[in-house]
This record gives sequence, structure tokens and C-alpha cells, in this order.
Amino acid sequence: MSGGYFDYQEYVLGDIARSIEHDIARALQPKPVKVHEDYWTIEERDQPHSYHSYRGYLMFATYKEAESFLLSNEDVVKADSQNADRRFFNDGVIFQSTKLCMTGTSNDEQIPVLYSIRHCIYDHYPNDADVLELSDSTIETLKEAYKQIRIAEIYATRVDRMMSGDDGEDTFHERLKDELKAFEKEIKAKNWAELNDDEDY
Repeated sequence: MSGGYFDYQEYVLGDIARSIEHDIARALQPKPVKVHEDYWTIEERDQPHSYHSYRGYLMFATYKEAESFLLSNEDVVKADSQNADRRFFNDGVIFQSTKLCMTGTSNDEQIPVLYSIRHCIYDHYPNDADVLELSDSTIETLKEAYKQIRIAEIYATRVDRMMSGDDGEDTFHERLKDELKAFEKEIKAKNWAELNDDEDY
């Protein structure tokens, strides 16, 4: 293999450029239809400053279903007046445990474990969809990044070949000019949305 003056590190620039190129193409792919979610879930607070899903991430069609499931635990009741305002969401009824207390409270204060039933409404892309959402301005900036890194790769490669003794100075200038000119034509004709699925990223 020719070159080696830069220990072949110029190839890293090509890898970075191809990765950016791939992400641009991903961002330009048609987006699948979003999935609409509308369900109720139960959250548990067993520490003062954190909460988590109750018994895994459960989803219920209605509030009543979620409440019925939560209250099927005989140790859970609607929160009393002292704990009813300890909300960890803007809305939602608070429930409390009659046996379990939070850990990590200040001065070992005895606060019961709390529960809240939360209404979740949102849209999202299918979980198996490879979707990258970027603004138009970000995509344009990535295109410019790709161009500049590719140009840097061309310069680094030609300098490497000259300093390694593969090219003389005249050849260095000629090949650099030719490669930059060819790259300019490549950019003008480039289909940015074309994905190359044969590459690994």
C-alpha cells in the first residue's frame, strides 16, 4: 500500500464523511405514519425525588381499569388529606400504601409509598422504524460538514502521497486539482437521499 506518512489516518476522515452522508440520507427518507397512543398507566413513588412504573409498564384503556387494578392490592388506598397534595404530575389522583414507606426521606420521615394514575396521549413512529428527524437547516449544515471533511480527506491523501515519496510536487498539484474538480462534479450530481444499505455504521 502506498502512502503511510500520516499512518493512514486520512482514511478516518472518509469514514466520518460516509457516516454523515448516511445520516443525511436517513433524515431525507419518507417518514412512516405515526402510531397514536392513548392509555392510562400507574406510576409509583417509593423515594422522595423519583418515581417509576408500577409492576412494569402497564397500560389500561380507561382510568377505571387502572384504578381497579391498583386497588386490587389491598394495601393501597386513596391518599389521605396529608398526602393527597404530594402530586408528581400536574394532574391525577394520588393513592398511598398502608404498609410501605418511602426510602431516602429527610430525617427518616415516614411518608407512605405513593401511586398516581397518569393519562398518556402521544404519537410516535413505529418502534421498528429507522427514523431520523432533523430540521432542514441541520441537514444543510451536515451537507456542508460532509463536503468540508471530504475535501480535507482529499488534501490529506495527496499530501500523504507526496510526503511518502509516491508523488513529486508537480504530480501532487495536478492530482489534487483533478480530485477536487471531480469532487465538485460529484457534489453537484449527488442524490443526498440515496441510502447505501451495504455500508456498516
